Amino acid sequence: MKKYTLLLVLFLGPVTFSQTDIDQIIQIGIENAERFSKDYFAPAGESLVNAMSNGWYNTAEVKKLWHFEAGIVGNLSFVREEKQSFVLYTLEYTDLTYRNGEAFQTVANALGVNQEEIVVVINQGQATELEVVLPDGIGDSEINSLPSGFIQGSMGLIKSTEIKLRFLPRIKAVQDAEIQLYGVAFQHEFTDWVFPLKRWPVRLSGLLGYTNVKGFYDINASSGIEGADQEVRLNTNSWLLTSVVSTKLPVLNFYGGLGYYFGSSDADLLGTYQIQNGPLASETVIDPISVKNKAKGVKASIGAKVQYGIFSANIDYTLQNYNNLSLGLNFGW
Repeated sequence: MKKYTLLLVLFLGPVTFSQTDIDQIIQIGIENAERFSKDYFAPAGESLVNAMSNGWYNTAEVKKLWHFEAGIVGNLSFVREEKQSFVLYTLEYTDLTYRNGEAFQTVANALGVNQEEIVVVINQGQATELEVVLPDGIGDSEINSLPSGFIQGSMGLIKSTEIKLRFLPRIKAVQDAEIQLYGVAFQHEFTDWVFPLKRWPVRLSGLLGYTNVKGFYDINASSGIEGADQEVRLNTNSWLLTSVVSTKLPVLNFYGGLGYYFGSSDADLLGTYQIQNGPLASETVIDPISVKNKAKGVKASIGAKVQYGIFSANIDYTLQNYNNLSLGLNFGW
């Protein structure tokens, strides 16, 4: 299951992953496995949508025609304690109970860790019951922050409009895992619409941005279950619609924004799996798990940018469901 979790954050930086065979979750049945996976992956997908809506701007001023800026953007999203677990009610599952007899328990999601081993029992109507240990989160400890980074550039177009592109080529993140990212945004400055606005000490603009993250993880050699073409794929889409305001000072400027983000995260377990235990014992299943989670919310950012010749640096902090710190290093004219 940890192999499955990897895709949600494999581009987020070095994380220590612990070992749990993916067949441990499939054994509780496909319907149960998908129900569990939806709650288990929800915060990870939500944090990804949040993180990728950041870093799009560092000023409300758009570039002049064909002027450009390029550099790198780094994000650090913070995870609150309540986002590291969820309550699993056995009544929402089929033929599933806790070994300790409780009706519900708080269990770790992809960002958390169980304080002790949590075991569920599959009642198959037979003398022998199957016990399955629920997985911990991504690493050996709770995940309190999630880093990410990518290349980003922008260029001025006509009519006070600027196009922005972000990109991370398909690269091998860790063994058997690859990741790629791309995004596009358009920013338009309203300050040029009305002549009196040009006399204001600030600039005003609006921005619409889209980011897509894809992950690929080949689990044929490590799934712990016989089969073929076993792979996990992640597809995350993040949208941002925001207003932007910034000062007009020569070197050090301050900027901020108020906007709305939304998006979705799809995770699919693909390939064929020859199940040996549980309700599906002796069966071969194809593409057994597919879960989708959505996220949306309001966000507010404030930051500062310093310009020295063709080089600039900026830092900002965003209040949203997963608060975020962004840092940018750029050059351009």
